Amino acid sequence: MGLSVGEMEVILEGRACVSGECDCLKSFVKWAHVFCSADLLATCDNPTNCSHDVCAPLLGDKDGLRCMVVNNNKYCSLSGSSNGSCTNMNLDFRQGYVRLAQTTNLKSLDTKISVCSQRALDPLMRDFASLNPSILTRHFFAPMDGTWRVLPGLAQSGDDCRSFEPRGRPWFRTATSVGKVVVVLIDLSASMNKNLPLYLGAGTILDAAKNIATQLLLTLSSGDHVNIVVFNSTSATPLSTSAILVQDHNTTEQLELDPLRLELSKQTVENQSKPSDLSGALQAALLNFDSNPQAAKVILVVTDGVFATLGNVTLPSTNLTGVKVFLYKLPQSDDNNIFLAGNTLVQQLCAVGGHFEPILKNLENPLLALHKYFSYLANLKRILTGGRPQYGYVYQDFEQIGGNIITVTKPAFSDAGDLIGVAGITIYIEVLGNLTDAVTQALRSRITASAYNASTATQVILTAANCSIVNETTYSCGGSINSDFPSNGGLCMKTDMTSTIQDIVCCGVCSVRGSHRLGSKVIAGVAVGSLLGLLVLVFIGVLGWRGYRKRKEKTAEEAERINNFPGDVKDNFGLLRR
Repeated sequence: MGLSVGEMEVILEGRACVSGECDCLKSFVKWAHVFCSADLLATCDNPTNCSHDVCAPLLGDKDGLRCMVVNNNKYCSLSGSSNGSCTNMNLDFRQGYVRLAQTTNLKSLDTKISVCSQRALDPLMRDFASLNPSILTRHFFAPMDGTWRVLPGLAQSGDDCRSFEPRGRPWFRTATSVGKVVVVLIDLSASMNKNLPLYLGAGTILDAAKNIATQLLLTLSSGDHVNIVVFNSTSATPLSTSAILVQDHNTTEQLELDPLRLELSKQTVENQSKPSDLSGALQAALLNFDSNPQAAKVILVVTDGVFATLGNVTLPSTNLTGVKVFLYKLPQSDDNNIFLAGNTLVQQLCAVGGHFEPILKNLENPLLALHKYFSYLANLKRILTGGRPQYGYVYQDFEQIGGNIITVTKPAFSDAGDLIGVAGITIYIEVLGNLTDAVTQALRSRITASAYNASTATQVILTAANCSIVNETTYSCGGSINSDFPSNGGLCMKTDMTSTIQDIVCCGVCSVRGSHRLGSKVIAGVAVGSLLGLLVLVFIGVLGWRGYRKRKEKTAEEAERINNFPGDVKDNFGLLRR
């Protein structure tokens, strides 16, 4: 293979770029001016500056693809065989390809900023992918909005377009989470049955609350505990008799959480207009923390906040010591006090280091709406690991091109400590030849634990000093409001209207309807990335999002665009695969 295990570890850890003149992190500070500028946002839907959608083939794509050795090409068959395994596939080393999660909304300003700013990562990722042609690796960056930029790029068929949820993948959770007990409190007051404001979408406030809880369950890790408590004016009812332990498995869903989902789907609002008892609900939530006293303790409250507007609420502050409480308020259409001004609830919440936030955007993308929750957990992980890169467990490749894989990841944070996303390297260990066993063993010894000991985590003391309150809706990233919002979300529009997915990805020993693809060079080696690249991506991501928190929200009108290859069957999007 031309590369020893020891040499590979040096590359992955970036030790070759730690001292001396190779100060890779500082060298990219000069890129700061590129990001969140009017020019960048105004031109990123230009055909020469847009980002390649995995499901929108472009004219000229096939001319520059590389035919690589992979473990499996699910789209093609072995030449001369109807069912033989195909081990060649065309990949694109020229630019990053972007996949969208099912809930990612291209109309969202946050998503547009993400896609446009991360476009500048392509030259860096391209360089890192060509450092060594002996190990199959792919570099990627996954922002909080649910997009996923990866190089080398791989085209996908229409029914695979939005089946990939990066924020639920093992590598994302490895990089951003710790062992925890999570309790979600959902308000069932009569007012929760009102419709959402039009700017947030369709359906009732309770429907939105249920969807938030359902999506959150998909991000939990093995060893976590979770429960949902519904509350109204007279009761607080846990949907499970005790917190449920999330199992270690690779199935499509966490089947042990199905009863919780079922009970949640049955919930309806109270039939009398009385304020819900938040204090009683919090007391009921606290009982769940006995399931793992040493884990991080988190409560998420999803409510319309009417109970607070009808009178001040008294929190059980003494009992909330060491518990991080997030209160997310879903506004009503006629809400005249969105930020609960003049109410003592927010001040009480702040006194125990909690978080208060009205959800005024991105409700269709619940995990992005819960950005502060994920930032909190990711910062706990950063404290637990000292900011070191995170090595994940061996598991099956979602795209099925490499079999078993190992990922090395590192979260990226803004100056304010908010999680921007996760940068990483995927190592396809099954195509390493005679190095497979040695590399697997070496990397397994570096797997990152997620255990969190609340009794010894003296670095995290929840007080008013680390409370957070969202009380504004304006953001600023500079530039012209009328010119810097790409109409297509920063993704390139489909220009190849005739090629099928097989036309694009089949090559070498793989056939397209019994014939070889022409014009592709078969390359036995594949690209390797380094943790140097990982660190650079992290810091470029930080620079690219410095204006993220301060931009004025502007909803652009555009039709939802999901491009399919000709001849593809447009199915419903698949369930999240873990």
